[in-house]
Amino acid sequence: MAGVGVIFLWTILSSMILTNIAQPIDASNRLSVDLMKNYNKRIRGVRDMKELTTLHFHFNLVRIAEYDEVNGKLSIVGYFGMFWHDFRMEWNSSQYNGTGTILFEEKEVWRPFIVLGSPQEEFKRLGDDDNFFVRYSPAGFAEWYPGDIWATACTPDVYMYPYDTQSCEVLFVVWGYAVSEIAARALSDKVNLHVYTAHGMWDLTDTSVASYSDPVRQLTTITIVLEMKRISTFHLINMILPIVLVGLLNNLVFLLPAQSGERVGYSITVLLAIAVFQTIASDNLPTVSKPRISLLCIKLLIDLVLSALVMTLTIVTLYFYHMPETRRIPSCVVVVTKCVLCKNCCKPNKQKSKSEKYKESVVGNGIVIKESVLEEDNQQSTVTWTDVGKSSDIVFAVFSLLTFLASNIVFILVVARN
Repeated sequence: MAGVGVIFLWTILSSMILTNIAQPIDASNRLSVDLMKNYNKRIRGVRDMKELTTLHFHFNLVRIAEYDEVNGKLSIVGYFGMFWHDFRMEWNSSQYNGTGTILFEEKEVWRPFIVLGSPQEEFKRLGDDDNFFVRYSPAGFAEWYPGDIWATACTPDVYMYPYDTQSCEVLFVVWGYAVSEIAARALSDKVNLHVYTAHGMWDLTDTSVASYSDPVRQLTTITIVLEMKRISTFHLINMILPIVLVGLLNNLVFLLPAQSGERVGYSITVLLAIAVFQTIASDNLPTVSKPRISLLCIKLLIDLVLSALVMTLTIVTLYFYHMPETRRIPSCVVVVTKCVLCKNCCKPNKQKSKSEKYKESVVGNGIVIKESVLEEDNQQSTVTWTDVGKSSDIVFAVFSLLTFLASNIVFILVVARN
């Protein structure tokens, strides 16, 4: 009899436990059915249609998927947290066994119609592709967390490329509702970065979140601004330093012997190398002139012009080297050549030689008298066309080096100032 009593007691306790577990599920089913009675998801959850529905929100950024500055396309991964009140979703939790929350699919209930207002390709509704859940509390407050990958338009400012900072604005619009029907309020003026994963090329420096109401166009907008600075280490190693080194090699052409016959070929090779770098830079930049053209493109153009000028000066020096010695050298060229080669200042003055000449003079009675006159001969050092070529090498080498230094110093100062 004792064993039968224990079994009977265990059966009663088990049934009581199962009843307590199953009762909330049954209550949630009844609550779901009761809330959906006479529910119209196309109508806002207000007792008077003149009332304003306030939409509180915050934005969470997961990562920057891609920023294609050539096409002006920014792709980000993130999600919103949106909260509003719907009086039709209010219930007394004590009547439903203490049920404190309930979930509905977003397609079953009213939710704000929000679209991406700055799309790269097409307008896309928030939460349209994926069916996110909307959670309600007994007081009728709704929580909705829609997320997606948004591709938005962002025109880059590549003036300081590859040391540029981009400011991209992601715009969302509350579609189909007047400003007197829905108002958006940001819970924070910054993007939530608790789940953010850093990008390998862009460093997120600043963010902002704001909402605006335009009574003229009757639009409520949500604006998210992302400030991104390019991580330029890769471009410094693979583009900036090679460009500087190629420009430096351009000045060494005047050190090659004129008799080698390699000067012109060397100059053309350096010119083509700069043109290749210019093509690479153009492929990585958008083909637009607004707001400003890239400073790197301007520098490459200057280097290209200087390289063409160096090649021209190289041809001029070779012209001097191959000039016939029988051709007279202009006196001004002789003076410049002597100054550059220091023919008069570096060598000791040669001793002046004296030559004896006779001067005849007639005196009275027709007598002719010869007088001995000593004249001094100045032995000047001669200047050849080869000397002219050597002096032109020095002058043109100094000129090309100064222009190279000037262009690079100006580029560095402009980058450092910005």
